[in-house]
Amino acid sequence: MKRRWSLITAIAVLTVALAFVVVQLVRGQGAGEQPAGAKPVASAPGTDPGALRGVAWWPLHQSGTAKAGEHDVEVLGRTEWVDGPTGGALEVDGLSGYAETGTRLDTQNKDYSVAARVRLSSEDMNGFHTAMSQDGDRISAFFLQYSGQDHNFAFSFSGARAVAEQTEQPQAGRWYHLTGTYSQQDHRMRLYVDGRLAASRIATNGVDPTGDVVLGRAKFNGETVDFWQGDLADVHLYDRELTSGEVASLSAREPD
Repeated sequence: MKRRWSLITAIAVLTVALAFVVVQLVRGQGAGEQPAGAKPVASAPGTDPGALRGVAWWPLHQSGTAKAGEHDVEVLGRTEWVDGPTGGALEVDGLSGYAETGTRLDTQNKDYSVAARVRLSSEDMNGFHTAMSQDGDRISAFFLQYSGQDHNFAFSFSGARAVAEQTEQPQAGRWYHLTGTYSQQDHRMRLYVDGRLAASRIATNGVDPTGDVVLGRAKFNGETVDFWQGDLADVHLYDRELTSGEVASLSAREPD
């Protein structure tokens, strides 16, 4: 009789143990799965892969097609599609060639940033050549440019110019990455060359932007001036001030 009860007890213990094992296996198979209707875990701030695309992005890789924003660029004057540092570029002649973006930044009320890869030709290294600007009524609201007066790159307003000081003088035929940023809070304009801060100054800009951002020229006294002589590629516009880390990242690699 004792043996029978011992056997029954052993069977009961084994049954409980087996049930425990089965429960654990079922739980293990469901580990890591979200319940139906659960919200996905949010990405950490600053990890958005599209953050550096900007409000507008024109690679200028053999066409004016936009990869971000609503408008393709319209190429005007003497221009040519050529090879570039990341797949292609727009060559402008320094006399009449430029591109209309159909896109406007609020440079009076919001922070903003502009960026482009640029290459100068060797024909004229003494004049002003503007890679990107935005039309005002009589003068551009900003200029991302090469200043022949200073023999260096500059980010400029009417009456104020942040000239690159921490870099060597630009060389004709070499590609550079330029970024200009502006903060409305501290009224500080910054110029980055190849991802590094090259110039910074406090300035206010009284020019109302009445037109769009243009590539390859500027506006002064109501006339189109300072045509870029060389190549342009990978143009971005932002309605915020890029951080120094973002500028370095954009200079190193274009977003997907």
